[in-house]
Amino acid sequence: MVSHYAIDLCTTHGPTRPAEARKFPNGEFAEQLTSLTNVVNKFELVSFKPGIHACETLSRNEPIDLAVLGQFKSGKSSLLNAILGEAMLPVGVLPLTAVVTRLVSGMVSIVRVTHLDGRIEELTLDRLAEFVTEAGNPRNHRQVAIVDVVTPLMNDLPDVRLVDTPGLGSLFAHNTEATRAWMPNVAAAIVTVSAERPLSDEDLRLVTEALKTAPRVVAVLTKVDLLTDTEREQVLDFLQDVLCEKFDTEIPILPFSIRHNTGHWLGQLRENLLLPLARNVAGERRAALSLKLSALTQSCCDYLSIGIQSAERTDADRERLRAAVLDETVSVAVIEDELRLAEQGIRSHVRSEFENYFLGHYDALWRGLSEILASEFSLWEGNLAKQTRQYQGWMKTNLLTELTRLSDEAVSVADEIMTRAEERFRRIVEAFRDRLSRNIHQAMGISVSPLAWQAMQPALTAVPVQIGQTFMVHWDLLWWMLPMKMIGGIFRKHALQQVPVEVEKNLRRLVSDWANSVDQAIANLRSQARNWVQDELATLDQLLAREPSKSPILHAALRELTYFTNEQ
Repeated sequence: MVSHYAIDLCTTHGPTRPAEARKFPNGEFAEQLTSLTNVVNKFELVSFKPGIHACETLSRNEPIDLAVLGQFKSGKSSLLNAILGEAMLPVGVLPLTAVVTRLVSGMVSIVRVTHLDGRIEELTLDRLAEFVTEAGNPRNHRQVAIVDVVTPLMNDLPDVRLVDTPGLGSLFAHNTEATRAWMPNVAAAIVTVSAERPLSDEDLRLVTEALKTAPRVVAVLTKVDLLTDTEREQVLDFLQDVLCEKFDTEIPILPFSIRHNTGHWLGQLRENLLLPLARNVAGERRAALSLKLSALTQSCCDYLSIGIQSAERTDADRERLRAAVLDETVSVAVIEDELRLAEQGIRSHVRSEFENYFLGHYDALWRGLSEILASEFSLWEGNLAKQTRQYQGWMKTNLLTELTRLSDEAVSVADEIMTRAEERFRRIVEAFRDRLSRNIHQAMGISVSPLAWQAMQPALTAVPVQIGQTFMVHWDLLWWMLPMKMIGGIFRKHALQQVPVEVEKNLRRLVSDWANSVDQAIANLRSQARNWVQDELATLDQLLAREPSKSPILHAALRELTYFTNEQ
């Protein structure tokens, strides 16, 4: 029996309004998009261009994107592999890079890599990991924008493109830009929530971001094999209550596991989401376009009204109006200073937070490793050179294991920092919007609906651990003159003394690596906020500079767009 948390895609469109989608036949949609595009281009409304580009992309007759979003190790790739029926996408301890990977139907399996410079490279499937894993493509040194996997395993979903998002955005600006260019195209989204840590702040952030861009959002509770039947129902009820309260809409939840009863859960997912989605591609595309176009059109009408008022004033009045709207409180310099001060304040605590986290494990880590090492010394054989290499290998293997675990867990520390950073920047941007809206209303009597800043918060993955040389002195060069019977005890004592040294050295390296990565992410988030403010001011500056001769064409543009808002 299908869970009561499942979806009926034939009768509901989640957060969007199904009637709204039906009001727009394809021709009418094309007319609205063309009109909106012409107005944006004609009046140089810079801040509207990303939204226009997203609508143009979505209106093409291509497979619709169903994005799978989630935290590191929340089961995104495992879920997609289960849907495919084959372990195609890499899974494991190492995190994936922030490279969007799309799965689409095709007769022959092939990997198509699009690079940041536009170059396209076709590869065999066995090379996929070289481009989408941190091990094969560290810090995206291959400069990958997006990876498309064409496979016959998607042939039962011919018009749906499954999208693996190993991070919406990235620690690195070039990956974030590639993701930002893609994300608005999403028509539906799955947010994977692990039963190990159901509905964290990061999960809620992902749902929030998904609802801004996709008319349909579904939550999938992964790893439900960790729960009893009673616990599973309790967690599902909890998730449903929290999501309804937080978002004031019902977000369907589907349980899933790749370890137990997979066929049952997969059957529910296919019957209640994937297949109905594939059968109604045109309707899903219309719903997504309606959601995006409606917000863009209403906001554009508000801005045209500003241009009309400005154009119908004398030159002196127009200049006073411009000065009143774009006063010192909303200048780029002022906002830039506010954002920079906020960034400095946030970054001033980043290193200390990671020091508290990593060095807090120092004592337990070196003591535990020392105990294990002391117990294994008796099993070692060979001369000084051999045992030195054995120690170095032992230390690298065991320290790597422990530090990788700590680095994986440090993702939550980084997420908390980034959440605080986004909140600080968002408050500044929203205060700017409020001041700008107030200025417009006071000067012109117009209540505008400015587009919201949609932050692409970098999705943080665990920093890769690298273990350096464990001995400062090359003892192995002296093995011929220092027999183990003579110096074995000294060697073992020195080796044990090195353990806390190596642990602290590598912990501090992790502190530095994590702090640098999060600093980059915070700087990128600040840059996004600054660019949004600049675009918004550039748009208004263009409108407020309109002369009386432009009034008729502004009125004509407003009438044209108002027709579409009235139809909705």
